[in-house]
Amino acid sequence: MFRKSIIITILILFSLVCIGCATTKKDVARDKRKAEALQGLGGSQYREGDLRGALKNLREAAKLDPENAELHNQIALVYMDLAKYEASLQHFKKALALKPDYSDARNNLGNLYALMRKWDLAIASYQKAVDDVLYKTPHFAYTNMGLAYYNMANYEKAIEMYQRSLKLKPTYSTTYFNLAYAYEAVQKWDEAIDAYLKAIQYLPNDPAAYYRLGKLYLKLNRKTEASQVLEEFLEIAPEGSYKEEVKGILKKIQKQ
Repeated sequence: MFRKSIIITILILFSLVCIGCATTKKDVARDKRKAEALQGLGGSQYREGDLRGALKNLREAAKLDPENAELHNQIALVYMDLAKYEASLQHFKKALALKPDYSDARNNLGNLYALMRKWDLAIASYQKAVDDVLYKTPHFAYTNMGLAYYNMANYEKAIEMYQRSLKLKPTYSTTYFNLAYAYEAVQKWDEAIDAYLKAIQYLPNDPAAYYRLGKLYLKLNRKTEASQVLEEFLEIAPEGSYKEEVKGILKKIQKQ
């Protein structure tokens, strides 16, 4: 009788444990689904510019799925855009602790360090990203590294990084634009002009390259080319974006 009661007790306990396991698995699956929905909503809000709404939903998602590295990366990006750099740093580090080979997060961490003007840390983070042979977009990290070197006034190194980026993505207009800046810094005018023209070729509706190229032509006293490029700038630039300045420049050129 005593032995039977022990067996019955054990069977009851085993059943309770199994029921508990099933319930836990259902809870986890339910939380995952809810977290995914909140993450999707938060991502949409972020893309639409609703940073606080995005942060609210992404943080709720992270409570339900705390081991999700992608979620922590997204939260870090929102905090970064809100200029909450320490909070952003914590979540980037969390993302990388959960997924050490998460090179997108490493590149983003580099961007955060750049905003904090911690150039050496930014470069180290970008370098780790490009060292990952499986990283799908290393040209981003090389371009960002070039920008960090530029801000350190190491223009030759910046040029080297931009050139590496362009070997991987020869149609990336942002890199050509930044490369032109670096060439201007070392007074390589022809190379700067070529880089601005490439930037325009691959992104013809970006007024910034027209503006910079026009100003460079003007600096080199190439007024005909300056007029042509600055006229094109006026056609595509939105109101208020140096338009009055450019109109004034064109009037002066026409009077000469």
